[in-house]
Amino acid sequence: MKKINFIVSLILVFILAGCGSQATNSSSKGGKVQLLLAAEGTAMYYAYIAKEKGYFQNEGIDVELVSGKGGTYVVQQVGAGTVDVGITAVSALLPAWDKGIDIQAVYQVNVKNLFDFMVPKNSPITDIRQLKGKVIGISDLGGGEVPMVRSILTSAGLNPDRDVTLRAVGTEATSILAAFEKGAIHAYSGGAHDLISLYAKGFESTSLIPNGYKSLPSTAIIANGKTVKEQPELVEKITRAVAKATDFSIKNPNEAYNVMKKAVPEQYTDEKVGRLFLDTFIGLSTPLEPNKGYGYIYQDSWKKFVQQFSVGENPVVKNKIDLTKYLNSSFIEKANK
Repeated sequence: MKKINFIVSLILVFILAGCGSQATNSSSKGGKVQLLLAAEGTAMYYAYIAKEKGYFQNEGIDVELVSGKGGTYVVQQVGAGTVDVGITAVSALLPAWDKGIDIQAVYQVNVKNLFDFMVPKNSPITDIRQLKGKVIGISDLGGGEVPMVRSILTSAGLNPDRDVTLRAVGTEATSILAAFEKGAIHAYSGGAHDLISLYAKGFESTSLIPNGYKSLPSTAIIANGKTVKEQPELVEKITRAVAKATDFSIKNPNEAYNVMKKAVPEQYTDEKVGRLFLDTFIGLSTPLEPNKGYGYIYQDSWKKFVQQFSVGENPVVKNKIDLTKYLNSSFIEKANK
């Protein structure tokens, strides 16, 4: 429990690969609107609450929640215009922005980094540089944590393609524990779904994540630039429904728990762990400065975020990114009405 509290206090959390069907293009002009999620269930509770409590419906849109295959997948689909709007780990945005793909962050869900990079407590590894020649477990090769892992390795002077092996071991606690026990991995990077469930099983760890990576933005609602231009009302409606759902959950955590338990019962078979998951994510989406409302985009943190991923021999960000093209705060005031 001490370790769980440590994770919650530092806000080291998630966004993992979910399972879902192939997305198809969405539109606010009739028919269902697909909202592509990087993770299924509690990690994105606000989307489920918005649907189950009727906030999307009150906005006049019929939203279908589609779980993707990790943050990178969501970015790819939104960037290609396969879907108009998605919710993802922001680290997955950087490779797309580096290529100049017009995807805009329109609502910042969490203001802290959701991912951790850790080793077992009894591991002799105490420094990132000691991972040379080792295997690092990740949720999925397309997981939202991968760009961060590559950046941290690069910052430590390691080449993520030559000096280490990245191995997808999934997101289940049992799989991660087995990989450590068999020596199949020496470190693991992931988020709340991985970490909280791990610690609930008594696992103890040491975080290797540098301090500079702990206070970065983590999750955002993103939209294709064409959608922002041609269907701004769709973006406005989705962000407002999410803001209302978040506000409801903060003020009514017990009712939010009941809604989520019904929506994704498989994540609440252990009610204690399920409640811990939900409380963690509600805390993560609680505004640091309430007067600025839900979804406020902290541009200075985003600048720092991009800088952290622009260092090293083979950085994630290789070109200059003009954040004024990608951070769109024009929907925040409307989202809070």
